Amino acid sequence: MYITTGYSRMQVIDIEASGLDPDLSYPIEIGVYDTKNPDASISFLIKPDPAWEYWDSNAESIHNISRKLLEKDGINLREACDRLNQSIAQIVISDAPDFDFMWLQRLFDKAAKPMRFKVSGFYSFLTPEQQNQLNRHLDIQERPHRALADARMIGQALRPFLDE
Repeated sequence: MYITTGYSRMQVIDIEASGLDPDLSYPIEIGVYDTKNPDASISFLIKPDPAWEYWDSNAESIHNISRKLLEKDGINLREACDRLNQSIAQIVISDAPDFDFMWLQRLFDKAAKPMRFKVSGFYSFLTPEQQNQLNRHLDIQERPHRALADARMIGQALRPFLDE
């Protein structure tokens, strides 16, 4: 069964963070996968703000992104916000909207930029049966724990439910 999401474009976001502490962690990599036009997908590392000192070595062992790599290859906070605002149509879908919104809010607040899109969970437009199907599919997938690869995996899993 296909559903009508009402979105002209389905984009899926995934964020890797410095850790999972809700008070101290911050975004370090963002990927946005466009299910309609995968070539329009974006991904980038973020150079941490100097005030962002928290670092969880367990998280680093999962995503394999070092603070040194962020300093070398990351973009600044304002550029990260601009890229997101330019790339995301209106709403971006997340498998963990509360966490992803928290990290996006932290990014946009620190950069003193407005966030011009909304974050929604895929549960907002899937029936309970579809949610169960999607969860079963995602549960057996091995996540690479890199932002764009994870967003792509989620986006591809959502495709059978979309009316695109």
